[in-house]
Amino acid sequence: MSRLICLLVLLAAGCGWAPADEQAIRTFFAQSSLYDRTRLAEVAQVVFDPRVEGVVDRFDVVSREDTAVDEGRIRRVAQLDAVVRSRGATSHRTIFVTLEQAGTNRWMITAYR
Repeated sequence: MSRLICLLVLLAAGCGWAPADEQAIRTFFAQSSLYDRTRLAEVAQVVFDPRVEGVVDRFDVVSREDTAVDEGRIRRVAQLDAVVRSRGATSHRTIFVTLEQAGTNRWMITAYR
């Protein structure tokens, strides 16, 4: 029985769970790459325009910094190391994404630079 439990724990750990803020950032870049402003409005107030900024193929969160906005709300700035495709060329860029808590365990992207 203990082997079965260990196996289930290992399988669950390998599923690639990501924190809620990282899931919001992934959705932001995926919807931005399609320029789907309707679906993007669910997770962001801004658009990472693929015609101007390029398309983020993948990213790693390097750091997160939280500050309190008002009672119970948090603003988070996540520093990303991103691979961006633009006009046929691929480059590494540092992108800072600002998120605000929009409810329990839900984040809204409010800015990037």
